[in-house]
Amino acid sequence: MKAKLFFLAASTMVAVPLLAESGSSACLAGLPPEADPVTVGGRIVAQFLSTQPDAYFPKGATRLHCKGYVPYAVVSLWVNALELAENTGNLEMQKRLTDLFKPYLGEKKGACPVRNHVDFSIFGAVPLVVGRLTHDKALLDFGIGYAEKQWMRPGPDVPLYIMKEETFLEPERIRLWERGYTAQTRFWIDDMYMITMLQTQAWRSTGDKKYLDRAGKEMVLYLDRLQLKEGPAAGLFYHAPDAPFVWGRGAGWMAGGMALILRHLPENSEWRKPIHEGYMKMMSALLKFQRDDGLWGQLVNEPTSWGESSGSAMFTYAFITGVRKGWLDPKTYGPAARKAWIALCGKLDAYANLPDICIGTGKRNDHQYYLDRPRLNGDPHGQAPMLWCANALVDKGN
Repeated sequence: MKAKLFFLAASTMVAVPLLAESGSSACLAGLPPEADPVTVGGRIVAQFLSTQPDAYFPKGATRLHCKGYVPYAVVSLWVNALELAENTGNLEMQKRLTDLFKPYLGEKKGACPVRNHVDFSIFGAVPLVVGRLTHDKALLDFGIGYAEKQWMRPGPDVPLYIMKEETFLEPERIRLWERGYTAQTRFWIDDMYMITMLQTQAWRSTGDKKYLDRAGKEMVLYLDRLQLKEGPAAGLFYHAPDAPFVWGRGAGWMAGGMALILRHLPENSEWRKPIHEGYMKMMSALLKFQRDDGLWGQLVNEPTSWGESSGSAMFTYAFITGVRKGWLDPKTYGPAARKAWIALCGKLDAYANLPDICIGTGKRNDHQYYLDRPRLNGDPHGQAPMLWCANALVDKGN
């Protein structure tokens, strides 16, 4: 009953106008009711609140998403739910989402990730946002601990965790740390959302520009190493140097990370120009590979690969943000963003679950491996970027 009442409250809120002062988002105005970002966002947040962050399994979802801790996709979902509440002024939603963190300071403390690894460190973004919204210094300090640990030198007191699929080993990572990068660097494109989310939230909570500089410097390194410079897919990204496939969600993390940091980097930042150039190259390539239904494939540059929703939502967010911020030509990218968002909203089921989400995927140098990945319904990898899009549409700061 609580979830139902919450949804009604969320869906009847007054929507923030979709027109930016410059008029750059006119092509996104007048969305049909089923694609209203406040309504859609409210439904997704209600679905999130119907389950538990460390045991994510809402009604209608394909499987239990539980590993004994709060995984990175759920972190992104939680943070963006909090930001939707903030952007729309929904204090009821905000209180429920901030109160949800209380057990993780007590009886659920063991579900707070502690491993020194990019997929676990992003958890710090949750206490940073909750602490900022509730003015709780202890929570801010808790979150800053994750951001600081991400840039510490690995050693006996800060052991680096390396997964079995990762081939970029500790000596190479320490050499990068000595040059000012995080030792969590592994050159998987997923990282550039994980790192960027944590460090930008640390900046928003403290005002210390070192956090933006960290994220900017790291992003430029990944762009230099991983963005394709030539060929039909120029501007896009392989999953990793030894996994030469343009996997949709992997590329989506990069698109989302670039849009996220460009929202915050000042114009005079040394990192802004190269990131903006990389972003523009990627957006141009994505426009070329957008399908007739408005979405993108599991392998972005392969027209016959199956349509995948989570990467499509991430690309849609990058388009919406670029149009609203004035980085992208609204006459070219506005209709593409609109078409994609409406298509995604049309796929949601009665429980606000997004279907056709690629299961969690480690890198592999095997083309068929990516084509054969199972599809999930309601997985947080897809629910989260739907909230990215809703926030991009309603955020007055955009």
